[in-house]
Amino acid sequence: MMVTGKTHAVLTGDLVKSSRLTSDQSREAMDGLKSAACTFNAVYPEAIHKEMDTFRHDSWQLLLHNPVFAFRAALFFRCVLKMKSSAGIKFDTRISIGIGHVDFLAENRISDSRGPAFTLSGRGLDGMKNAHLAFDGSFADADEWYDVSFGVVPLLDCVVTDWTPVESGAVSAALLGKTQVETVDYLLSKQEAVPSRQAIGDSLSRAHWSTVHDVLARLEEKISGSLHSGYLQA
Repeated sequence: MMVTGKTHAVLTGDLVKSSRLTSDQSREAMDGLKSAACTFNAVYPEAIHKEMDTFRHDSWQLLLHNPVFAFRAALFFRCVLKMKSSAGIKFDTRISIGIGHVDFLAENRISDSRGPAFTLSGRGLDGMKNAHLAFDGSFADADEWYDVSFGVVPLLDCVVTDWTPVESGAVSAALLGKTQVETVDYLLSKQEAVPSRQAIGDSLSRAHWSTVHDVLARLEEKISGSLHSGYLQA
């Protein structure tokens, strides 16, 4: 399907150190990501185009109709995996965000689509070394986004990478807009041991959620501003 001129966000990722995971653990992680995409889309209706596309045993890609949700979705997917970690198993995913036009949108598999958004996202993942989060966008004024790509995003990545499973669980609920009371029920459906409301609040504090939330809001505001100012064509 030709969609020339339409701006989307493309997220491309793979499991961190997947070679250290058993086939069952790898399958669990990939199934968790696909389920997380459905959960995200239920809270933010029509944010994700169809479903997450997975390939090989450790790689995935999805397309967001609204680029504003790109960073929120990326953090949510990482949290969903990290909350499953234990002393012996570490789950996480690298994610490269590309924002730009999509020229061709494949009907069956997102990974068969074409356009700058896909190129930027794939190139970003290929260029990663020790990072777990990257961003690039085909903006008219690329200089305006330089500090985001090479300053804000790396710092945000460092913060997220340090989150514990408990902190990741609390933040995953917060990213969906849940209150601490609602978080208890949310986590109860995800895991056996559920922290108290006080523990959830403490976890959000240790994760610097208030600051991360402010950064996330500013990034979403900035992307939205670029869409409306014409740097990106919605």
